[in-house]
Amino acid sequence: MKRVFGILMLTLLTMASASAQNSIYKAVVGAHKDATGNIVVSDPSTTLAVDLVFETEQVVVGPYAKYAQKYLETRGALVDKSTTSLKSAKLAIVTDNALAAGTVAEPTTTISSYLGSENEFPKISPDRTSSSAMSLDDAAAQAAQAIFTIRKNRMDLISGEAGENVFGGGLKDALEALDAKEQAYLELFLGKKVTTTYTQRVIVPIVTGENEYVIAHTTSGKPEDIKLVLTPSEATPKFSTLSEVDPRDKTAIAVRIANIATCAVKVGNNVVGSASLPIFELGRTAYVAGVAK
Repeated sequence: MKRVFGILMLTLLTMASASAQNSIYKAVVGAHKDATGNIVVSDPSTTLAVDLVFETEQVVVGPYAKYAQKYLETRGALVDKSTTSLKSAKLAIVTDNALAAGTVAEPTTTISSYLGSENEFPKISPDRTSSSAMSLDDAAAQAAQAIFTIRKNRMDLISGEAGENVFGGGLKDALEALDAKEQAYLELFLGKKVTTTYTQRVIVPIVTGENEYVIAHTTSGKPEDIKLVLTPSEATPKFSTLSEVDPRDKTAIAVRIANIATCAVKVGNNVVGSASLPIFELGRTAYVAGVAK
């Protein structure tokens, strides 16, 4: 049986205390007295926080795209498109309203770009030097010539054939200005590519007997399930300080010991993130005399 969980955006929770850290590996089962003497009922369970890091790439076609081959001998994007892919995943145990193990980062959104950081081109193209009307082909030819002129000026500066008094920081500034101008022209042919990276957090309560969970879906290209798959280790951890007794002992108290499992986030057969975490639902029950510490 598979369970589907919605994506939740949460703020980063505070780190758990040392005692809470220990409680993710073992916990008393059933009714018992807590540190204040009150009777409480404990049912150890595991909840995982999974941070999915997505990357969206948006391509915006330049106004001179169809002339890129003619004047620059290269090909620019001819169709606007947007694709989103899952790049990585991080996992953590959630306990006492905190991320106590394998701490994941706070969900964030960042934007970077290959050819500029804006989604739209300027209304007035940088190749326009007069108010006289010209065809799109002529405007593209003029823009291409401007690119070649910039490249020649750059080489002249680097070789020293031009601007003999331009050196040091001045040379660096001049080259950066030329690079910026060339990029503005190139975008008219090659278009813009804007990449956005964002993180979404999924909270997954683990259920006994279920080792596979559909936690999200891909949204671009072929639709695929994003799955959380749990693979338990062959043996549950043993604690040197945990002295087990016969379950029939009158003083026996049941303690649930978590099993260390490989928790992997998969898209198809591709693993995008994994962590070894203690899972109560995959563990075993031990019996000790008195309250386990």
